[in-house]
Amino acid sequence: MKIKNGLILATCILGFLGCGKENNISENTLFINPNTALPSINLSTLTDTISYIRLETIEESIIGKAHEIVIKEKFLYVRDVDQQAILIFDLKGKFISKLQKKGDGPDQYMRMERFMVDEQENYIDVFDFRGNNSRIIKYALPDFEIIKEIPLYLPLANSMRKEKEKNIYYFSSQQLENQIGNESVNADIIAFKEGQPPVALFSKKIISHGSSFSPNTESMTTNRNGDIFASLMYNTTFFQLSGMQANPVLTIDFEGYGIENSIGLKNIEEQKNYLNNETEGLASFPVLNIFDSDIIAFSYYFKTGIRNHLHHYIHFKKTDQIFHTRDIVNDLTTYPEKVYLSSYFYAVNHEVLHGDYLVDIVLPWHTNEGKIIGIPGVGTVQPEDNPVILLMRLKEEYR
Repeated sequence: MKIKNGLILATCILGFLGCGKENNISENTLFINPNTALPSINLSTLTDTISYIRLETIEESIIGKAHEIVIKEKFLYVRDVDQQAILIFDLKGKFISKLQKKGDGPDQYMRMERFMVDEQENYIDVFDFRGNNSRIIKYALPDFEIIKEIPLYLPLANSMRKEKEKNIYYFSSQQLENQIGNESVNADIIAFKEGQPPVALFSKKIISHGSSFSPNTESMTTNRNGDIFASLMYNTTFFQLSGMQANPVLTIDFEGYGIENSIGLKNIEEQKNYLNNETEGLASFPVLNIFDSDIIAFSYYFKTGIRNHLHHYIHFKKTDQIFHTRDIVNDLTTYPEKVYLSSYFYAVNHEVLHGDYLVDIVLPWHTNEGKIIGIPGVGTVQPEDNPVILLMRLKEEYR
């Protein structure tokens, strides 16, 4: 594994996305052979303790399908796509309240696509998708009284972030088809500033026949300074999003073991056929999970046989230690057996770094394999219980 620092010509990424400022590959290139990943490492090489937030499972707090979990200073917020609701828990997992106002009334949302909580946790912004009449509804905390509504362009996307100081929104639309003006586009990123028309970054046009897919549900991460980074679907460069532009920060070179990214311009069926039949022994879809001053971490898929395995790459800058592995085995406690440092695994979007803690989301319906499991100091976890959040404190030398 080698990091090459130096000038790399500003070429069009992979030769197919079209030229433009946002398309340059990074001056920093990481060369990585997926075949050199270790089969496993112990969690204790990264962290020294695990603490659990077991989200209370009572009749009022049952979560149908958690799609997004946000940990703040006071509370923890879960977006349930089945109920079209936001459930609020304290940091010990006790259920507090639920925002559930789906409907067509003046203070109701028709389809909750996203949500954001302000830094002081005084209000929740719900992104209400209504086509051309989409809007943000601002609800006060803790009583959920409506404060105001703001008309908003809201594209179809798998995730989003807001550059708060500039009131700029970024949507990771990947291959989803959206309308910008009179043009239909399949842009990777759609950006817009309040009061201005949207802009397509990495714009392309593919034949979808009304269908699409994405290998992950989260394509963005925000570091401790509030900087926003994005991973594109058929691209091995990670980008920082700022001022309505995408600036390359790191390029991954899989040394001949990466998929053919130009397949991203083919129609959806050709893409699926290629990924299903021609990618054995190849790495695909790297996603940046942490890009902080002290830590860089990303995950990617590596196909062996018919199965895609999630690989992890973690670089601690303070000690210049690098861990490249398939599995992270939990040797600190008995639950769960493995942890995943991925912002989208099992389709639950979340930040992987929270303060000095790595974060993983455990879904008992999957992890427990039908069993009731006891966690020392926590209690029993049943398969039908709400998610359990793992907070794994980084070892002192990495903080």
